[in-house]
Amino acid sequence: MIGGRFGRTALAAAAWCISATCYPAVSQAQTPAPKTARDAPVAFDIASQPMAAALNAWAVQANAQVFVDPGPVAHLSAPAVKGSLPPRQALRALLYHSNLQVVQGTDGVLVIRPRPVVAAAPKAPAPAPVAEVAPAAPAPAAPLTARASEGPWLLRLDADFVSGNGGNSGGGTAAIGGEYFFTDHVAGAVSVTLPRTFSFGAQGSARLQSSIGTLKYYFAPEYRLRPYVGAGIDVMALYGATGRGMDHATVGPAVQAGLDVRLNPHWMLNTDVSWAQVRSDIHIDPVQFGLGVLYRF
Repeated sequence: MIGGRFGRTALAAAAWCISATCYPAVSQAQTPAPKTARDAPVAFDIASQPMAAALNAWAVQANAQVFVDPGPVAHLSAPAVKGSLPPRQALRALLYHSNLQVVQGTDGVLVIRPRPVVAAAPKAPAPAPVAEVAPAAPAPAAPLTARASEGPWLLRLDADFVSGNGGNSGGGTAAIGGEYFFTDHVAGAVSVTLPRTFSFGAQGSARLQSSIGTLKYYFAPEYRLRPYVGAGIDVMALYGATGRGMDHATVGPAVQAGLDVRLNPHWMLNTDVSWAQVRSDIHIDPVQFGLGVLYRF
């Protein structure tokens, strides 16, 4: 007998009886509640657990009594039952997937017992067992691409060193840039260097500032090491010159190659080399080397 007020005591008695291979003693039944009270919905919150514990939880929450032989429920589990339900409906939900049924005794106490076995008709062949078809396992989700998992945008901060054609020479500077990945492999990039002083030997010197726009192709965007090549346009401005005819801006083709090293889903290191063709009165054709830090989002 499992009751709302005596559930824990009855359940302990049931466990003692299982270990002793005996039947539980039925505790004195409480006076059954009026029919209208028994049928009133109750807010049940019973977790999935062993059947005996679930029946005890039902009795406590329904403030009702139920008698159960511990043998048939010893190895059964009950599903979770939650919601506002009439007590009997909630009890049937606990027993739905078992071979147990609930009946009401003459004294009004609910009794849990195995369903009766229906004898097969004479000479009728036993029904063939029906194999349970396991539900098809869902197809594994495709792994996210680099663009989806890391984001399409990339910001970069580089330390650059430029070397010119012939006797021309330039110093180091910093560059900032950004990229947008149209696909995992293809990205558009813009990089702008801070002005630096560029020497033209006996002809003098000038301040040089370079802006490069490129279309880049990444060979292995999903790996830790990500080599790439790029091609685009370089816009170079010279100003503050110490010699004549040096203050001007030029536009020419540019090519680039580099390697990104992934540290985590957002941070990377980079090294690259680029070349631009600058044709004017002074041939510069700078080769620029860079080492930078990248952030992708």
